Amino acid sequence: MAENAIITPDEKKRDYAQDIAKGIGILLVMQVHIFDYPMWYQIIMALTGVWLMPFFFTLSGYYYKPGARTPGQSIRRRTGQLLRPYFIYSGVIWGITTVYNLITGAYSLWECFKQYLTFLFSRNTLVLLGLAEKRTQGSVSGISFTGATGTFWFIAMMFFADVIFYLIADWTLAKTKRFISVTSGLIITSFLLNILVDSIGTGLPWNVQNVPMATALMLIGAMFGQHKILSKDFTKPKWMVINSLAVLAVIAVIQWQFRGAGAFSAGVFIYFGAVELFPCVLYGAIAPFMAISFSRLLEKVPVLNKALMWVGHRTLPILLVHMIISTLIAKFTGIDARVMGQQGANTWESLLNLALTIAVIVVYRIVWEFILKKIHSRKQKTAPAAGTTL
Repeated sequence: MAENAIITPDEKKRDYAQDIAKGIGILLVMQVHIFDYPMWYQIIMALTGVWLMPFFFTLSGYYYKPGARTPGQSIRRRTGQLLRPYFIYSGVIWGITTVYNLITGAYSLWECFKQYLTFLFSRNTLVLLGLAEKRTQGSVSGISFTGATGTFWFIAMMFFADVIFYLIADWTLAKTKRFISVTSGLIITSFLLNILVDSIGTGLPWNVQNVPMATALMLIGAMFGQHKILSKDFTKPKWMVINSLAVLAVIAVIQWQFRGAGAFSAGVFIYFGAVELFPCVLYGAIAPFMAISFSRLLEKVPVLNKALMWVGHRTLPILLVHMIISTLIAKFTGIDARVMGQQGANTWESLLNLALTIAVIVVYRIVWEFILKKIHSRKQKTAPAAGTTL
């Protein structure tokens, strides 16, 4: 997921089907969080939701080039790409929710501050230290900051996984046997940590029990990249539909037999415990074939492919803002939405909320990127010419 939408010369060589797939993926993430699906929609919900997070982890490693940067350079670069927006967006959202909650009298300033501390230090940390307060639904008139930032877990887990990935990637990818041993070890480590989580009844701080699994998925993505597994040569036109349907059939069989298996939600497994890790890894390994193959078909639809690529280049900011925008739309218009898995909104209202959320995000990004472009242009004009002295 990228914070900005500036296309570098190297990115001109990108396989745009992958950007289309990312665009589809983030739109599906939004519908999972916002759309209040009726009972008949649950199987579709399962098929469009369970593979999303592992898919993003796998795809994030695809473009890794061994030796291109030192581990330190890669970690510093990723720190700026992930932690900077993580704290900036969370700070802005905390300010918005705090102002709203103080005006409505839903929460006191101290309660709002405690919500930020819970977010910052992870509720799991406070639970393990015996400092966490009992979960409450809070005021109906208020906005829960922790609910509005419910998707931020992905960024924290991605960052921790990135650190490990960059430290071991070159060494691991150098030999196939080493790759198999390391990825297997990471998956087993996450499995054992999840058994611990199941026994103590709460996740580890920042849900680090699944960081090794995320790292393994990134390594799988990097191996795919080395062998160009998702390239056009591997997903030729005659195999596009077959690849997509075959992978979807595998996921459908798993969901039919074990409803919700591998549901990697908010950084945790929520239905079958530690064993869900294995279908989750399977989704990460096979879902990219489905998404990329399907996206190759959409490459032939000019307007749609450009729209999805536009979304795909902005997955990070969309991930960070869609929950608070959806919540504010519900508060100020009365057009309700199903927020973070809680049923109760009218299906058509939540669908309208989803559409409005997408529209607001599009306007927000266009305006914000226009402002950034003007600032960048002004800086270039005022910068001293090369060779001049001040």
